[in-house]
Amino acid sequence: MSVFIKSFYHKFFPARQLLIRQNGEVKHVVLASWFQLLVALLILVTFTWLSISSFRVYTQTNKISDIKQNQITEQTLWQQKVSEQQALQATQLEQLAILEQKQALLQSMIESLPASISKDVIKLDTELDVPINENGNEFHEPLVDENQKGKQAQLIAPITFATRVANLNNQYEQSFTYLDNQISERHQAILAMVKGAGIESALEQHLILSAQTTAQGGPLDIFNETKIPSHFLAIVDKLLILNNLENFLTELPNTLPLAKAKYYISSNFGLRKDPMNSNHAFHKGIDLAGWHKTEIFAPADAVVLRAGRNGGYGNFIELEHKNGLVTRFGHLNKIKVKKGQSITKHDVIGLMGSTGRSTGTHLHYEVLLNGKQVNPLKITKALSRVWSRLAHFNPRL
Repeated sequence: MSVFIKSFYHKFFPARQLLIRQNGEVKHVVLASWFQLLVALLILVTFTWLSISSFRVYTQTNKISDIKQNQITEQTLWQQKVSEQQALQATQLEQLAILEQKQALLQSMIESLPASISKDVIKLDTELDVPINENGNEFHEPLVDENQKGKQAQLIAPITFATRVANLNNQYEQSFTYLDNQISERHQAILAMVKGAGIESALEQHLILSAQTTAQGGPLDIFNETKIPSHFLAIVDKLLILNNLENFLTELPNTLPLAKAKYYISSNFGLRKDPMNSNHAFHKGIDLAGWHKTEIFAPADAVVLRAGRNGGYGNFIELEHKNGLVTRFGHLNKIKVKKGQSITKHDVIGLMGSTGRSTGTHLHYEVLLNGKQVNPLKITKALSRVWSRLAHFNPRL
């Protein structure tokens, strides 16, 4: 081995002379074998160092480039997630705005319901949750014990915002459907009563008067109808119509003008034999017999048209109600109102007597619609069926 090394050494690094000519003189420099080897080793080491350094610089440059690229990629993904979260939040805010409008509308409808419709089955969610960041754990996750976190996940199933919105929308649909059914049922009952009582013309007059917008106003407080389903708004319109009908009912003489158990019907409306001469005659009202000086009440709000003596009626009162209705009261013992006086329902207007063309103490009671007498019992019986439901929810009426 040592022979080979020596042979290699003397073969490639033999002693050499360098001739240097300068200023006409020639000099020679002897390059020893060991010096040549040293120079060669220095060159080799320098080349190796340069190669390794260049490789390291190249490697570091690639790593830096990869890191920058990864950062750009992560930044792009993060921006994408942020955009998705912003879009999700905007959607949730829009859903919340719609839910708030539905809730406000439902609350307003409940407050506007007539007493004839029960409000107990309608549920209101008084608190609406703020938008939920459903993927929030991708951006920040609290440091919790993993085992504890697993246990809680097993015990409590999270309710997502979408589920919450779906539940609320379903609840609102059920509430509005219930209101729609109740409103339609009540509406049909009132129209059936009006037809049964034969007072369609009174309803027509009421609708004409109610269509007028005089003497109305107030601060503007409207709903954003673009966020409310059209079928909800249609139910609102039905409620407005129903409330108008309910107002119509309150304006009608829906009861007889005497307290219960203080009278009996001694003569009905229509054909009869006259109590004075037994001839066939048409009775334009009903006779309600009772004790002398029994109090007579106004069957509805009215203005006194006439109050005084009136031929066969004896002591007589005539009241003008709304919608073309007029009531008359005859044979009174005493009159307690004056012409032009405004009175309210259940006010005492007189006392029962037997003045005028009468065979005994009673009240002659007439109801006129547009100047024509109608059967008072027909109206009160038809109205009693409609008002019985209202009285169930509001006993004071």
